[in-house]
Amino acid sequence: MSRGRRRRVGLSLAVALFATCAYFRPLREARPHPLTPVAARRSRTDDGDDDAPVPGPPRDGGVLRVASWNLRVPFPPDVERNLSWADRRGSLASTIAKVRPHVLAVQEDCRFMSDDLMDIDLAGGGGKLSDVYDRYGLFNRNGESEPTERWPENAFSTIVGRDGEHNSVWYDRRRFRAARNVTFWLSRDPEAAGSSFDEVTGRVVNCVLLQDARSQCARGEGASRAGCVDVFFCSTHLPAGNQTRQLWSVDVLSRMFVRYRDELSNVGPGSERVPLMMIAGDFNVAPGSDVHGAMERAGFVDSRALSLERTPIEEYSPSARDWYGGGNTLIDYVWIYVGVEGQLELPHEVISVRHAPVPCCGSLPGVDHAYNRSASDHLLVIADLTPCVVHYI
Repeated sequence: MSRGRRRRVGLSLAVALFATCAYFRPLREARPHPLTPVAARRSRTDDGDDDAPVPGPPRDGGVLRVASWNLRVPFPPDVERNLSWADRRGSLASTIAKVRPHVLAVQEDCRFMSDDLMDIDLAGGGGKLSDVYDRYGLFNRNGESEPTERWPENAFSTIVGRDGEHNSVWYDRRRFRAARNVTFWLSRDPEAAGSSFDEVTGRVVNCVLLQDARSQCARGEGASRAGCVDVFFCSTHLPAGNQTRQLWSVDVLSRMFVRYRDELSNVGPGSERVPLMMIAGDFNVAPGSDVHGAMERAGFVDSRALSLERTPIEEYSPSARDWYGGGNTLIDYVWIYVGVEGQLELPHEVISVRHAPVPCCGSLPGVDHAYNRSASDHLLVIADLTPCVVHYI
């Protein structure tokens, strides 16, 4: 069998095992898995409609909730439509507080936007997001974390000033503690700060190695860490409209994830395996595209394909909805890395993946479509995972 064929078979087998690991039990046991596709849909906090209102926090304390959200950098035309940053930021902050992701990847997040979101006083005496979350994300143009006069003017928006995208990772410090921060760039030299494949801006990937901070996980060893999970989680934003740059970017992601897979073995107390490795963000490509296929061949699996809900990809709503009449497309992803040979043991399985639209900013004469009045032109993508207990047969 050729090497390429072995890779495809290995990856397919790993995906099948991970997606259905709990479903192997009926082969030897009469009782069904508690989360059948129907039960998985019912486990949501809402009515199960893909376009239903934003869900509340996970009901099950063992669930790991991860999410991705392109926040939309402010542009001058948005101000004229009452969709300025000042108009939208309250809805963004309250949604994060309601959904309560344990880990969140954000894109088009200027430093001032993150600072604003962290500092907003939430309604009902809910405190601030900074009471719960920490974030990590270096500036895409120079790899710095604190704004200075040396920062370049934003190349895309005249109202942003010396600021721009960070592709930050937010994490709930009640659930996780950061063990290591990692940054690289989608470029010919991934270590070169501010680099890209000949774009006017840098293409940064920010990652955090998160160790489970729950008391039984922080002090436990071996079997006592059952249900605990360490996560290597990254946020990024691929170039738009240039397939060559996108494919080059996938190659960088592949090489860097192989590198960190090897470096991050045995990172936690009692750990004997690589942490759950994930990358989320705006990939600017649709399912079935050449770039999407390249991600799969590189060992990344779209979490939607693993969901116990068994929802066909074509039944998911678009994750990006243009405010100005452009196309609506599915381009935002939460990917799980299984390795090129599908060799990684995966401790969790995906319960559900949903796209949550976030209404915002009231009505505006002459604008009929509800999604033109939203907190961002991207929907919040939410993936819920649960520990996967494998019974060997």
